[in-house]
Amino acid sequence: MTTLLLVDDDDFVRSALTRALNRTGGFTVLPAEHGRRALDVLAEQRVDAILTDLEMPVMDGLTLLAELFEKEIRLPVAVMTGQAINAPLRQRLLAYGIAAIFSKPVDLVDLTDELQRVLDPKGVGRISGITLFGFLQLLEVERKSGLVVVAASDQEGRLYFETGQLVHAHTRHLDGLAAAYEILSWPDPAVEIFYKRRAREHTVRHPLQHVLMEAARLLDERARGGVEPPPSEDHASRDDGRAARLLEEARKIDGALAAAVGDATSGIILAEVGDESPQIAKELVLAALRAMAASHVDDHIEDIMLTLGRQYHVIRFLEGGQELFVHLVLDRERGSLGLARQQLAKLAKLRASGK
Repeated sequence: MTTLLLVDDDDFVRSALTRALNRTGGFTVLPAEHGRRALDVLAEQRVDAILTDLEMPVMDGLTLLAELFEKEIRLPVAVMTGQAINAPLRQRLLAYGIAAIFSKPVDLVDLTDELQRVLDPKGVGRISGITLFGFLQLLEVERKSGLVVVAASDQEGRLYFETGQLVHAHTRHLDGLAAAYEILSWPDPAVEIFYKRRAREHTVRHPLQHVLMEAARLLDERARGGVEPPPSEDHASRDDGRAARLLEEARKIDGALAAAVGDATSGIILAEVGDESPQIAKELVLAALRAMAASHVDDHIEDIMLTLGRQYHVIRFLEGGQELFVHLVLDRERGSLGLARQQLAKLAKLRASGK
């Protein structure tokens, strides 16, 4: 994290920028009210970069820059000022090696991005030679945290990751899943990543693979002329809540070793408990649905069962569709297959009706 010395005599501006920049996750801000105090801070603490106003009492910004130059303190420095930057002043600033100049009032989003670009260039990267889908999957595999800024035409979107998980998405008009699907639909985007940055809110709760697969499906719908709107975050929240409640009830069944709730349309496991892998459920469900489609049988699947040496695997679709399913792993010695099927059937009926 970059330790930034922020020098500004306006108490409100100094405190507001300190709080805002600290919240981004990219900076630890040390405030100073004028140039003389800034030199004291530099003598006492390690600083990585400086952002300074120009017009201040006691010691103004230009005098501070001259002192830094004379003392051979070589740190990246950015200037923000409300005064007009004429040609002589610009030349003087450039002679001091200023990395960037910002005009007041500053836009916090633009300020934060540009500060990280010029003051912490190792923490910023521009992405080329890989699709946005592929790059996001790489972030998940490597468990990276940061902000991915996606630009296309006159649009800009932001995707926030924490240890490989997509936690927030934002465009000018959308937030959450709707924003993520919108961003992932843009053709030929320019992609930039700001490491260390963190989201102030979490609006996405689905696994990244679920989001990517749904975004791909929506793109395919659009290509075929469909007009289906992206799923809302409210819908996603209801699925998450329903999955959690299903797991809680399924684990109460006698002999239950593990349980999972999955989405048959995407193959994504929404939630799981226990040590048994739900991969077998995904394969069984997808295979059964393919077989039904190939046979052209006008019917639906209620449940799927698999008997192993020490376990029963029971998969039950929620009534009202062939989308969500619950997968129960049952110990053959401790559980009753017949009773478990009855309980799952009752559970699926209740949850499908929203009770």
